[in-house]
Amino acid sequence: MNNLLADTTDRHRHQMEKLPQLQAMLGGTYSKAAYVEFLVQLYPIVSNFCPLMAAAAGRCADRHTTLRQFLYEHIEHEKGHEAMVINDLEQLGYQYSDLPSINPGPAARAMLAYNYHVIDRIDPHYVIGMVYVLELMSAGYASKVAQSISIAIDQPITRGFSFLDSHGTLDDDHVANVSELIQSLESKDLVEKIVDSVDMNFYLLRQLISDLPQN
Repeated sequence: MNNLLADTTDRHRHQMEKLPQLQAMLGGTYSKAAYVEFLVQLYPIVSNFCPLMAAAAGRCADRHTTLRQFLYEHIEHEKGHEAMVINDLEQLGYQYSDLPSINPGPAARAMLAYNYHVIDRIDPHYVIGMVYVLELMSAGYASKVAQSISIAIDQPITRGFSFLDSHGTLDDDHVANVSELIQSLESKDLVEKIVDSVDMNFYLLRQLISDLPQN
């Protein structure tokens, strides 16, 4: 099953890296306006990250103590990060005090709806797929994207990039932790559910990025 997770991950990362939006982010051709739109679309995912994990923890009871403890610890690491996104927007000169009340874009809405549904209606272990995808993408690309866009728009990395730049370094350990959790699971059914969630979350995140401006 580890091979299935690795194959799924590799397939989606290859598809993600072909997106012109990600290529522009990494290649130093992304504009300030496009970056702002990226943060706006990312915000609902960030602001719902901890509530989704809390929802999954609430479905664990005493049946899944390992997952519940992992989620408790991960929530502590991730809470309040939505404020970083708002602060970055303000550092870029945009006032988005009403951002929490703005409806998410279609892809973000679908991603949130899917995760809340499977956590509540199928199995709380589905949350691991979302955590895995978001942490893996952050560890692999966030700091590189922040550095590239910072240079492209002539904006200091210390002003407007705190969310991306910090997560690039923080999330290496987080990926290791969630990978260790997956490897500890002895149930083939649970691992299959997690891989299914990884597959769907990668697809929806790729759709979110593909809906962004290309430059």
